[in-house]
Amino acid sequence: MNAQSPKTIETATFGLGCFWSPDAQFGVMEAVLRTRVGYAGGTTESPNYHHIGNHIEVVEIDFDRTRISYGELLDIFWTSHNPRQSPNWSRQYMDAVFYHSQEQRRSIEIKFDRERTAGGEIYTLVEPLIAFYLAEDYHQKYYLRQHAELMKEFDRTCDRQQFINSNIAAKVNGYVAGFGTLSNLKSEIKSFGLSAAGCHKLEKIVSRSRH
Repeated sequence: MNAQSPKTIETATFGLGCFWSPDAQFGVMEAVLRTRVGYAGGTTESPNYHHIGNHIEVVEIDFDRTRISYGELLDIFWTSHNPRQSPNWSRQYMDAVFYHSQEQRRSIEIKFDRERTAGGEIYTLVEPLIAFYLAEDYHQKYYLRQHAELMKEFDRTCDRQQFINSNIAAKVNGYVAGFGTLSNLKSEIKSFGLSAAGCHKLEKIVSRSRH
């Protein structure tokens, strides 16, 4: 139930408040191979949800850079939050971008320079990724986990690690969360490897949520 990964894989790491939604938002995208949520940006050792310390909730995105660029993902990240809104919530939910390479850093700097010309202070945090700590299982593909019938489809074929890294689980999680279109789902659902009952259930959920 996993799509084959190409050799041209790059990783992006974004903080956009609670990590459930961006996990779904990016996971449904065609050029995204895998997503996983976790914690980054702090100094607390071995953080978890109840002892997050000074870390930030983030989503890590593995994508095929021959099909979508880091800059294009950065544009989506940028339009998914208000960079000029002064943070008035805990550090856990800060908007942040963590770069994995100097090339990514340059892309971020170009984006920031363009935005600064429009005026106003930018509060989005930019830091190098030092460490990523995987979040608890119940946070991974959270919206998919709310549908027991669909989860059975993955329980039959995936162990814990395979589920977290599943391209299909990322897509299904995105669709049930309200991202992606019904027409896009219908065009690719046969490639998901779901049973007939699973396909029907997924289409029903997506169709209902789009009306």
